[in-house]
Amino acid sequence: MEQDKELRADAWRAIEAGHGYPILNFLFGVGYPKVTAWVRDTVGADVEPFLAPAAVLMMRALEGVATQEKFDQEKFDAAGLGAYLQNEQNAFTRAQPQLASQLNAALDLGQNTVERAERLMLRFTTEEWDALAKLPSLAAAALMMTDLSGPVGLNKEYAALFQALEDTAVANEPDSLVSLAARTYNEPAQIDALQVTPANAQTMLRDASLQALAILSAKATHQEIHAYKKMVVDVARRVAQAENDGGIFGLGGKPVSGDEQRTLDLLVAALAYDA
Repeated sequence: MEQDKELRADAWRAIEAGHGYPILNFLFGVGYPKVTAWVRDTVGADVEPFLAPAAVLMMRALEGVATQEKFDQEKFDAAGLGAYLQNEQNAFTRAQPQLASQLNAALDLGQNTVERAERLMLRFTTEEWDALAKLPSLAAAALMMTDLSGPVGLNKEYAALFQALEDTAVANEPDSLVSLAARTYNEPAQIDALQVTPANAQTMLRDASLQALAILSAKATHQEIHAYKKMVVDVARRVAQAENDGGIFGLGGKPVSGDEQRTLDLLVAALAYDA
């Protein structure tokens, strides 16, 4: 149950910080939006605000069950836990057959979404997927390094990056290439680990863009390629526009500096992106 404790702690920290719910990603994967949408449209209840706290409470309850004296701790393994949960599910199904059927349909839809996402990612090697997933954030980091802002401006650019990635993930089907890529490199530590600097920003951006283009050309559909290029460029533009350059106390200046525009032009050219 040690993993349960860690998951509960992660969930509560995320809830308090307003950063989403990792526990729901653990339980539902990328099928989470489909599950909540199905329940909302079928049952008429918006369960999304309650799922994370409910999941945390469920794990707390399971921990309590597992520590009761009547349970043999050595037998309360994965199989024992599975049998216990199955009995609870069967009891719920007998008590609420229609609701149980609707919830099972929602969960099946979520699982189908997860499986489609897994099949899509299996088209690429681990290294190829990493190259595709990191490019949006690498492009944003290159823009930040091209025209360095102060602490306030940098915070605005980071916020713009993470919001753009979140918007992309939400606006597209959760099992699509662009949505999956947008959900991967979305933490400050991951961006820092890319080690983009003012000295290497242009070269890293060009090489990473050409690499992604080669991977997509070999393994993605025309629609996926266009959507991916658009996503990368759109994310980069939002970061570039997050902070005015050349102004005083936030007044005046240009939304995109000349150096940032040249970096954007490099990105567009390397990706062969035609809006």
